[in-house]
Amino acid sequence: MRREEKSDLISALQSSLKEADGVFVVENHGLTVQEMESLRNELRPLVSVFKVVKNRLMKLALKDTNFEAVSELMKRPTAVAVATDALAVTKVLAKFAEDHQKLTIVGGKMDAELLDVNGIVQLSKLPSLLEIRGTIARILIEPASRLARVSAEYGKKQN
Repeated sequence: MRREEKSDLISALQSSLKEADGVFVVENHGLTVQEMESLRNELRPLVSVFKVVKNRLMKLALKDTNFEAVSELMKRPTAVAVATDALAVTKVLAKFAEDHQKLTIVGGKMDAELLDVNGIVQLSKLPSLLEIRGTIARILIEPASRLARVSAEYGKKQN
């Protein structure tokens, strides 16, 4: 890769990092091309970048960003996921790592906290924002629907 290509890659990664709400690092220890493509397809709607990048280039891209601490996790050949929906990415990575032993989750960063493997797995077990909204909607609607049922039953008894 030529110097200008490297600088273009670094600037593209930096622009992705500005929009991100999470960065995750995984190690690929011999996944097949089909398995890696399957992971990419699952992550595509949730990330702006999922790429195997040289650690040196990624560390340069991470410098002076909110995710600079992630560079500590990059010691061996890694793939990086720059997430636009970080919680959903943790779910996909945890499930994929469970099914494919050759993929190792190294860690990542969401919001202000640097996460290890256990942190990512714990986050993957939390309900998504959509699931939480559905639960809240059910909680809010339930009393009104009960009242309507009781009223309807009371109306039937009068007839």
